[in-house]
Amino acid sequence: MINLVLCGGSGTRLWPLSRKLLPKQFVTLFDNKSLFQKTVERNQAVASRLLVVSNTEQYFLAKDQLLEIKHHNEHYLLESVAKNTAPAIALACLGLDADDVVLVTPADHLIKNELSYQAAVEEAKALALQGYLVTFGIVPTFAETGFGYIEAQGNNVLSFKEKPDVSTAQAYVKAGNYYWNSGMFCFKAGVFLEELAQYRPDLLQACKVAYAKHISEGNAVRIPFELMNAIPEDSIDYAVMEKSKKIKVVAADMGWSDVGSFDALSDELPLNEQGNTILKRGEADVPVLTINAHNNMIVTRNHAIAAVDVDDLIVIDTTDSVLITKKGSSQKVKEVVAQLKR
Repeated sequence: MINLVLCGGSGTRLWPLSRKLLPKQFVTLFDNKSLFQKTVERNQAVASRLLVVSNTEQYFLAKDQLLEIKHHNEHYLLESVAKNTAPAIALACLGLDADDVVLVTPADHLIKNELSYQAAVEEAKALALQGYLVTFGIVPTFAETGFGYIEAQGNNVLSFKEKPDVSTAQAYVKAGNYYWNSGMFCFKAGVFLEELAQYRPDLLQACKVAYAKHISEGNAVRIPFELMNAIPEDSIDYAVMEKSKKIKVVAADMGWSDVGSFDALSDELPLNEQGNTILKRGEADVPVLTINAHNNMIVTRNHAIAAVDVDDLIVIDTTDSVLITKKGSSQKVKEVVAQLKR
């Protein structure tokens, strides 16, 4: 099985930790490793080959981080412009054998229960070998409004649901057969391309034209800008998964998080005796003091920080920027990034 790792995301909701030149998936957050490194290590137990889809700017970041964890023999598909997940996966599959089983995983997800994950992958692989496109559904732990949902009956997908409001999300969780849409997939390369040909033939044709003129550079395949730019933009969900009649779902409770905000990051880090989350990212052991301060998240690199008589704050300190927000508001950080770009 081939692990296809999608490295595209910009992680704007984790600014200022996540930047254009060092996006979320490459930031060291857990066990002194990045989410990208943890993704690769996790999938070594289930996949024999690694194919990384990245843009040209992130190529050297990915290479360096794989060297740090002593991973070798990977291959790369380099996109000169991002066109969402459907073209990224299609271009990757065009370079594979039709019967190759592909496990598609984003580079920036956290999974804590690896045994549960491995069992889910094996179940998905068995379905993929039968000719199905398999999506992974995450058993919801609360009424999340930031994810799409999958309505299922066993392995059968009944419907895909857009991001719900609070009351609808609560109803989904109560029903017990709705799962978070994880963005992870498993299928044969040829089956995916056949379904893409049926539902988005224009997109597949543009990918074929682009891939036919790819440039090989060692263990990397690069798609020229003008050809990449001509490919229509679409997600795998909209292009194929929500239309295909060959869809199955594997539901799993695997301690999954997309670490999509500082609130989500805070939930995954340990608390100290005052109920605060402290993350020191620099080499120097700088002091972080909390006096009558509770349920705060404080991330620092090289500066001492003191929090006094404050609760429920998120404080992110980097070498050149500081973010302060309330817990529950961290999804709005992407609005800050949008304003800074103006």
